[in-house]
Formats: sequence, structure tokens, C-alpha cells
Amino acid sequence: MSGAAGSRPTLKHVGTGVLAALREAIASGLLRTPVDRASLVGLGIRHQVQTIEHALAGHKVAACLAILDVALAERENRRPAPELVWTGPDVPVGTARDTAVVLRSLFEGAQESVLLAGYSFDHAEDVLAPLYGAMQNRQIEARFFIDIPQIERRASADAHLTRYFSKFLTESWPFGDPRPRLYYDKRALAPGPPYCSLHAKCVVVDSAKAFVSSANFTQRGQERNIEVGVLIEDPSFASYLAGQWLGLIDARIVGEYTKHKLDQP
Repeated sequence: MSGAAGSRPTLKHVGTGVLAALREAIASGLLRTPVDRASLVGLGIRHQVQTIEHALAGHKVAACLAILDVALAERENRRPAPELVWTGPDVPVGTARDTAVVLRSLFEGAQESVLLAGYSFDHAEDVLAPLYGAMQNRQIEARFFIDIPQIERRASADAHLTRYFSKFLTESWPFGDPRPRLYYDKRALAPGPPYCSLHAKCVVVDSAKAFVSSANFTQRGQERNIEVGVLIEDPSFASYLAGQWLGLIDARIVGEYTKHKLDQP
């Protein structure tokens, strides 16, 4: 959806919940118009602030509400149905798609970006090969947020990270370049307790499709376990989900691992 002028940035990638909260804040007078970056941040909106600011820039209350009402009405009219994704024994009335099939389709169809977070990996080269092919052919940017065990006392942070990421690159990404950018939770480099885990599991493709699933990138997770997931083809939701992860990078809560340099907390 565009703003009042055709050249205004689109709001289609802004989360529906954000738009609804923004409308309520403007209607109640909590957020004054014209909207600016500082007031949006003060309201707790931190992702796609520039897009929202530009879409509503210069407008008074009535015009802002009209723009947001149109955007929300369009969302309601085209709200996609989530698709069930399944790993496990088939059932007589089952209509769910298989996890491995959905992942292959997502990776092969990616055009710009893939964000993958939270999954465990064990010799996952067959599952990740379609993504590697897409990265070769279309220069896709891939980011992996990988859970690593919490470091033990007196262990070297460099050695700890190298141990687990080298294992991933050797066993699950043996293709070489191009490689995904690899991130880890910096809190894992402090011995517990307290303990933490990067446990959320999801894939976001092109900020347009979101796949949330319990199935790890292991033979058990892809073939033998009973696992369930949901595929949502909704750019507003997918973009908002990706923004949550990218926000961890901006806030320096996660660090990036490279072969030559370790981003220490």
C-alpha cells in the first residue's frame, strides 16, 4: 500500500500489529502528528522507522488515520491462510506438506535473502544444498543464527567458537564459498549459571515468507521424528520476524563468526 503520493514508501512490509498500534496511538493522541522518528522510537517502534516516517510525513491526524485504515483493510482482505507442514508418519486425512519439501522449495525460490535461526545441524548438506545453489546463482545473502553450547569455565572463547562453527562448516556446509554469515549468542561465552539457549527455530525468505518449525536440520528431524511447522506467506509478518533477528545484530547481542576474525562480546 502506498501513501498519499505515489512516490511515498510502501507500508506493505510493516507488521500488521505495528500498524494497528500506530493507529491506536495516533487516534488516542498518544502519538502526535506530524509523525517523526523520535516519537516512533518513543512509542517502542524500532524496525522500519524510516519507512513509517516517510509514509506518514507531513500528514495531520485525519490523513494518517486514513492511510493506516486503508493499509489495515487491505491486510484483512488478503490475509493468507497458514499452511501446515509435517514430518512423521502419514495419516489417512493428512494434507500437510513434508518439511524437507517445503525447505527445498523455499531455498530454491529465494531471490534476495535467507535468514535461518535456531536449528541444530548434523550432516545437513543435503538439506542445505539447494540454498548453496541459489547463493551461487543469484548472490543471495544468507544469515544463520546458530545455537552453541554455553562455554565451560576456563575454556578459551576463540577455541569454543571455532570448535562448533568448524564442525558446522565441515559437516553441514562442505560446499565452500559462498557461505552464510554465521552468528551466535554472545551470552553463550559466559559460563553458567544462568544458562541460555538460542532455541527459536525459523526461516525467513526474501522478507516475504516465514517458516516456523520444530524440525532440526538433522536426519531425525527431517525424516524420523514427528515434527510440526507452519508456513506463512505474508510479507508484513515475515519482514517483522526478520527484523527481530536483525535487531539482535544491531544491538550487539549476537556476534558474527568468521574464519579470520572473532567478534568478541
